[in-house]
This record gives sequence, C-alpha cells and structure tokens, in this order.
Amino acid sequence: MNNLQISKYWEDNDLLEIKVSAESEFVKIHQLCYVQDVYLKGIGEKIIAYSFDYNEGCYVEFGPKKGNFTPAFSLDFLKADASGHVKIEVDMEIADNPDRAHRCKFYIDSEVGMIEQFGKNLIRLVENKQDEVLLNN
Repeated sequence: MNNLQISKYWEDNDLLEIKVSAESEFVKIHQLCYVQDVYLKGIGEKIIAYSFDYNEGCYVEFGPKKGNFTPAFSLDFLKADASGHVKIEVDMEIADNPDRAHRCKFYIDSEVGMIEQFGKNLIRLVENKQDEVLLNN
C-alpha cells in the first residue's frame, strides 16, 4: 500500500510509453501515458530538487490534462512535516470517455529520502539503466 510504480512499457527514439500504477489504503489504479524522455528527466530533476528543499510543495504533471491528448496524471508533493513525512496527491485520469472528464484523486504517503531516490530513478529510467521505478521501495 501507499506506493507508486512507473514502468517503461514501450520506447521509440525519445518517446516513452509508461505504465503508472498507484495504490493507497483506499484505491488501486493504473494507466498508460506517453511522455518525452527529456520531459521525464526534467520531472526527475524537479523531484530531486524538492527533496533538498521540502518546505515548499512541488507539482509535476506527466502530460497535459486538457486537450485531445493521451491520458495524463500529476503528483502534488505537499510540504513535509518535521519528521520528513510527505503526503503526495495523485491525480490520474480514467480514460472512460472522450471528454477526459473523469479523474481519480487520492493521497499516498512517503518520506523525503524515498522521494529523492524516486527522482533519481526516473532519470535512470530515461537513461535505460532500469525499466521500473518504485516510490516506497
């Protein structure tokens, strides 16, 4: 429970199709999303930067949520508490209608150190050094 997994599903040049699976105490969901490798690397770098300055939140979006695109999702890392615990709001699209109107939002829990490693592993995913990234490992 309380985990996020990103797996490389398919790759062509600089475009990745990733499978995102998220689970909390209340919900388990997955979706496929297309993202450019340079964009994913930038997200990894932004998450790493947040892990060093976690007094402010950090919002990252994997693909645009509006328009006629493939499903998208976002992670909103909230400000860490005094012990380094972090709530992350996961917002995933449910691709059951053409208007992209249905979304699933929920929180997962993590810690600053695990979030830093998650950001580093996203970069490793882009560099073909691993095929799967797990948040709370």
